[in-house]
Amino acid sequence: MPDVSHQQLRIQRFFMSLVMYVLSAVPQALSLYNGISPAWVMLVWAIYAVLGNLAFYLAFRSRFNLRFRDPSLTLAQMLMAIALVLFTQVYAGQARGAYLVVLLIIMVFGCFKLHTRQLLALSLLTILAYGLTLPLIRAIEGARFNLAVEIILWCSFSTFLPFISILGGSISDLRKQLMASNAQLQTVLQQVTELATHDELTGAYNRRYLLEMLGHEKNRTDRGGGGFCVCLFDLDHFKQVNDRHGHPAGDTVLKTFAGTVQPLLRSTDFFARYGGEEFLLFLPQTSLDMAQHCIKRIQAALGSVDYAGLPAGFRITASIGVAQYYLQEDIAGLIARADKALYRAKQNGRDRLELAPLARPVPI
Repeated sequence: MPDVSHQQLRIQRFFMSLVMYVLSAVPQALSLYNGISPAWVMLVWAIYAVLGNLAFYLAFRSRFNLRFRDPSLTLAQMLMAIALVLFTQVYAGQARGAYLVVLLIIMVFGCFKLHTRQLLALSLLTILAYGLTLPLIRAIEGARFNLAVEIILWCSFSTFLPFISILGGSISDLRKQLMASNAQLQTVLQQVTELATHDELTGAYNRRYLLEMLGHEKNRTDRGGGGFCVCLFDLDHFKQVNDRHGHPAGDTVLKTFAGTVQPLLRSTDFFARYGGEEFLLFLPQTSLDMAQHCIKRIQAALGSVDYAGLPAGFRITASIGVAQYYLQEDIAGLIARADKALYRAKQNGRDRLELAPLARPVPI
């Protein structure tokens, strides 16, 4: 469930941002302890941080965040943190540099979702906002205000913050490229898996994969008992379809036949193109009676199928041989019994089902 996993990831990132608030509480407490910042600043900081983050947490938990273009609310979280840092640094005095370092960390947080342009614009806005706080700082500190030191701080900050923003944006772009590459790789792997296990024309499983699944079922049955059946289909007079209507019509018949059979099966059944116009149906945990009921449903469905591009009323039938597995029987022998039953079905008039004779159980 991608939506659930994405939402969990957003909440995890939110908790990562909370760590920043916990860490930034350390210089706040030290400033308060040493009398650098007044107690009310610490109180305002704490109330703002708790209420703001509580609002974000509730937005994620209630899925209200999904209403926004960016469900991660990255920009909103960054703006809240930047505003809080700019407020507290006004009263930080000589410890102002420690507060400004937090702004660099905030920009790195943006690499999860924001593009380079967005981060750069946000950094320039932050630089401007910091510059506008300087007159307020001068009014608060009075004679203690050192213009030269503040200009150095502002210039240093104005130099490094855009660089960090560009670096964070580059990381974000690399992450997006990596995610896109992973998505393409998953698509290719899915296609390769599909080609390795399915027949390209009909979409049914291919012979190799079906025989592999039969081997697994044989081993499971030999260990735990039970039984399963294989049903071998051969489309009647299929060569005449190719001769009279052309090979594209034959392909249509094969695809339509497979598309008719597959919806009638259980999710645990395996239907494969065995070769040419032959198909093999593998029915796990199925008795001969159950297999016959399944075949009757398929035969009934074939009686009302329309074949695109072929004359109205065109019908195709199938001769079917069914064999039930017995303990310790080899798969080749099982399919050979179904094939002999299929041959009898053709000899006896086609469009019919024949059961394979009972195999003699091997003593265990």
